[in-house]
Order: sequence, then C-alpha cells, then structure tokens
Amino acid sequence: MREPSENDRLKERAILLAVLLDVSVFIPYAFTVWHIGSLAMLAELLRGGLLLIVEGAALVTLRAVHRGKTYFYEFGVGKLERMLSAGIGALLIGAAGFIVARALGGRVPPELTPAWAAMAVGLVSYNLLANVLPLAPLWRATKAGASIIVLSQFRARLAKAVASVTVVACVAIDALSPDRQLARIADAVGGLVGAGFMVVVGAQMIYEALPDLLDRALAEPLQLKVTAALAASFRDYEQLIGVRTRRSGTVPHVEITVAFDPARTLADVGAVTRAMRRTVRAAIPEADVVVIAVPLDEAAPSRSA
Repeated sequence: MREPSENDRLKERAILLAVLLDVSVFIPYAFTVWHIGSLAMLAELLRGGLLLIVEGAALVTLRAVHRGKTYFYEFGVGKLERMLSAGIGALLIGAAGFIVARALGGRVPPELTPAWAAMAVGLVSYNLLANVLPLAPLWRATKAGASIIVLSQFRARLAKAVASVTVVACVAIDALSPDRQLARIADAVGGLVGAGFMVVVGAQMIYEALPDLLDRALAEPLQLKVTAALAASFRDYEQLIGVRTRRSGTVPHVEITVAFDPARTLADVGAVTRAMRRTVRAAIPEADVVVIAVPLDEAAPSRSA
C-alpha cells in the first residue's frame, strides 16, 4: 500500500467536505419535505440523495486509487464507477418524470405555519450554502493534478448550486406568500426546474458512462498520439500487428502488438518494447501501456483498432 501525496489528500478532503455537508442537510430536509410536501424541495431531495451516492462512491474509489488498493482489478475499477454512474443517471431521469407528473397534477400546497415556513426557507438556504462551500476546495483540487473524478464532482456541485438558487426563490414564495395560487405556481416551477436539472445531469452521466462500458476506442486526439509514438520507432520493429485502445474510468489503456525477426535477441526486443512504452507514456502520461512482442509471420496481416 502506498502513501498518498499531499495533492491526493487535497482531493480527498475536498470531496469529503462535500459529502459531509450533504449528509448534514439530508435528514432534516427529508423530514421537512415529508411534512410540508414541497415539490421544489422534493426534487432537490431526490437529486441530492442520488448524487450523494455518487459522491460517496467517488470518495471510496479515490482513496483506493491513491493508496494502491485496486491491485485485484488489473484494469482498474473504472467500469464499476461507470456502471454506478449510469444507474444513478437512469434513476435521476425516472425521478424527474415523477416530479413532472406531480407538478402537472395541479396540487395546491397547504398554507404553512410560521414555524414550518421558517424551517423550509432556512433549510433551502442552508442547502444552497452547502452546495456553494465545497466549490472552492474542489476547484483547488482540480488544479492540483488531473483527476476526472474530482473534475466531475466540481461540475456536479456547480450545477447543484445553480439549481439551488431557483429552489430557494420558489420555496420562499411558496412558504411566505398568502396567495395559494401563486404558491402553487412557485412550487410547480421549482419542481420543474429541479426535474430539468435532473434530466440534464442524468443524461450526461449515462452518455459519459456508455463509451467505457462498451470499450470504445480512445478519442482521435489520443489515437494520433499513439500513432505518432509508433511512427517514431517504426524502424525498430519488423511489423505492426495491431493496436487496441479503450478507456476504463479515468485510465486510457493502449495495447500494441509488434512482430520481430526471430533472429533478434531477447535483450534487443526488450529494449525496443520498453522504449515504445516510454514514448507512448510520454505522450499520454496517465495511460496504461502494454507492448506485446511476437515472432514475425509474413502471412499475418497487420490490423489496428
């Protein structure tokens, strides 16, 4: 087990702060929603609860990666992360449909007592603060080194903060306005805005997960870097048999198969494959690169992916 660096700990603390703030607001939020039935708060609760699962999984994954505890999974835990992300995305879209159906049902929210009105406004305000506070630590963590996990958490937190502004306004109108028709409209608008954010975030999570789950090849810019690295050493091997690439979570995987004359020594072949691996890693620092050497077969066609 390796010791995490200071930058690693900075990323972990940033996500941990976001998780703790979300946990602190979840239970009182759920109790208030159950009592007053605010649609805007219900949308916020469903979205926040589902994304809290993603945040917790991201923190556990990040800690495991930083401490080298993923050795049982030779290709990393990227697919597990993406499967969870896609599942949560589908749940977000389903929850958004539920909110829309409730909003279009014409429900008139009950008039709240001053105590419950103050509780509702206070909670949504605190939730807005809880969504804003982690932004600065997460932003600093993204600057401490490339991490798709941290960057995705920053984007999700920013989206939640923007959505929370609308929820605060709508809940304030719902809780404080004596006009019940205006309160109904505000509650419905808050719910629909929350549902809209849920659909956008859920669809994005599914869209980002599918390529990894289907083992899609790396994007063209990274493919060009691999090609350039192969071109730099094309005189050192006899034949390019194939190139296969995919991404597993945050890690690009590159598998290169090249053929050598059987008369060449193992030391010579090993020096070439190590040099090729270093060249690709220099072009794509975060990549997991494997170079496979096979005997030259004149009848074998070259292939690439």
